[in-house]
Amino acid sequence: MRKKELKKYTFLLVAMSIVALVFFVAFFVELRKSTQLNVQINKLIEKQNIEAPYYDKSVLQLPDNLKNKGLGLNRTKIPIIMYHYVEYVKDDGDLIRKSLDIIPSLFEGHLLALRKANYETYFVKDIPDILDGSTHYSTQSAILTFDDGYEDFYTVVFPLLKKYHVRATVYVIYNYIGRSGFLDEKQIAELAESGLVEIGSHTLDHVYLKQAPDQYAEKQIVESKQKFEERFNIKIKTFAYPYGAFNNKNIESVKKAGYTAAVSVISGVMQENENLFYMSRIRPGLFTPQTIIRVIEQMNK
Repeated sequence: MRKKELKKYTFLLVAMSIVALVFFVAFFVELRKSTQLNVQINKLIEKQNIEAPYYDKSVLQLPDNLKNKGLGLNRTKIPIIMYHYVEYVKDDGDLIRKSLDIIPSLFEGHLLALRKANYETYFVKDIPDILDGSTHYSTQSAILTFDDGYEDFYTVVFPLLKKYHVRATVYVIYNYIGRSGFLDEKQIAELAESGLVEIGSHTLDHVYLKQAPDQYAEKQIVESKQKFEERFNIKIKTFAYPYGAFNNKNIESVKKAGYTAAVSVISGVMQENENLFYMSRIRPGLFTPQTIIRVIEQMNK
């Protein structure tokens, strides 16, 4: 009887030891994985020069067959300024948001400076007609664009547009309508009816088109235009590439969808028919209210 009990206890002891060993090994495997992950996270945190894709130089590279274009003689200086957030960023740790932000008082300073210098403002959709000469264009002009369709465009920017009688183009991500921090349907409808705002498309889901499968990229470009027009009963004429990234097929999809122009994040102020579907823009971080006119006038002389 004692032998049987001894064997039983021995078996249980061995089994418990094996189970304990398995848990011990699993614990150290998970601990090692966790440690490696923490090391990677800490490296990212310590890396202070992390940049959003908007500032990644590879984004700005033109497709090979376009690199020798855009050098014609029939060029027109049309400064297109690219804004994103216009707000006071509350989270100091949100480096990407801060890098894309301009505070409201500074933005109002830009508008005031443009007005004092008698600058005219146009929509992006006006550019094709400006280039072919069918629309009057003042050489003292600028175009204001706002990417992504954040709610602060309605709460901060729109009242200032009305105050200074300035026009602007906002590029909205269709499937982001109504999300927290983004424009909702009622706000977009009011903006579209104001006469001061052009609504443009920024795809359905803010997709990095340059690396997206061709059919999916085309869906993002084509269907966003269709959905905007059906929902708001407006014509969507211009498009902005998310992150400024695009390839040859993306350009063809934009044309096929029926857009008349598109903007990139390639720096510059000169526009022409050759770059009508990847027009250059400048960032507001290049100037202050005191220097905006001088900077614009000196660029690409």
